[in-house]
Parts: sequence; C-alpha cells; structure tokens
Amino acid sequence: MAFFGLTTLGPNDPIKENSKNVQTYPFHELSMEVYMSVFNKYLLGDSQIARTLEVDGENYILRAALGDMLRELLGRQPRKYELEAWFTFHDFDRDAIMSREQYAEGIDMLQNFSSNPKAPKQYTSYDQLRKDWLRHTRVGYNLQETCSRPSTLAQEIGWHTMKPAPRPQGFPSRSTDVTQTEGTTAKTYYGHFLA
Repeated sequence: MAFFGLTTLGPNDPIKENSKNVQTYPFHELSMEVYMSVFNKYLLGDSQIARTLEVDGENYILRAALGDMLRELLGRQPRKYELEAWFTFHDFDRDAIMSREQYAEGIDMLQNFSSNPKAPKQYTSYDQLRKDWLRHTRVGYNLQETCSRPSTLAQEIGWHTMKPAPRPQGFPSRSTDVTQTEGTTAKTYYGHFLA
C-alpha cells in the first residue's frame, strides 16, 4: 500500500536498521599458540640490536615489527580499525622493544576486547542523553575502547581516511624578496636610522 509515495511494505527506517554500530574483530578467533609462533619468528636473537640494548634476544622483539606480525596473523592487509586496536593494546609508543610477557599481556587484553566490543553509540534518545548530561552521569565503560573507532560510516570512509601528507616546510627567513632586500634584524632593517 502506498500513500503519497511512501510505502509500508519495507522497513520503517532502513538506514538505522541496517547500520552497523559495532566493529567485528578477528583477534579472539586465533589461539595463543598462533600468536606466540609469530612472536618467535620476529625475535631479536643474537643480533647487533640485542647486544647494543643489552637484552636477551630470545625474549624480545622490536615494536616496529608489530605491523608485519599483524599482517602475517591475518593473512591479509589489516583494516584501519584492526590496526588501531592492535597498536593500542600493544602500547606501540611505549618503547622500542617488547618482551614476551608484554606481548602476551597485550594479546590477552586484545582477545577480551575482540570477543566483546563495545558500541560507540550509547544513546538512541536525545532526551535520555540530555538527562544524563544534566545529572553528570558518566558512561559505564572505558572511553578509549569506543571513541578511538569511527561511530559512523562517514567517519570511516570519508575525506580523511588516508594518512595526511606532511606539511610543507615554511620558507627560511632569508628566502623572500622582502627579507633579502630589507634585512632580517633591526640593525639591517633600520640601519640607515640607527647609524
């Protein structure tokens, strides 16, 4: 039945009903033995780096290898949200090397997160959101688990999905025609007044 171009045969709100609020992560599907076998492939061993850092090369890897390890674990190129979760739980900015214990701890937290991801969207009603704002009610979960991921498809596939290009360096102070003809210091700029 149609009434002024609207039909009641389909879903009432197809965008809302088909939208995906939670990302699915594959990390909980892999066993700890698989993670540790990949870890063992990237050990420092008896290398110059291990001797320089004075660590046991049989228990340490470089954190720079984490991206290659994830690619090998998944067997494909990882998606952006998978990379973000992987590097977040492995504390990528912490240190240059990672021990076996730190890696196992990160995998444990990652598997717990992957088996039960939280939705970035908590509210479906503006009235409820407004009440919580007025009462200063906080969310019941860690914000880092949800706010680091895009909450809408437009945020995931949008203008800024690629890594931004590096900003061009500014001109040195002596490279413009004004600074070349007039000088860069007070003495060279106002020299004819100061002399």
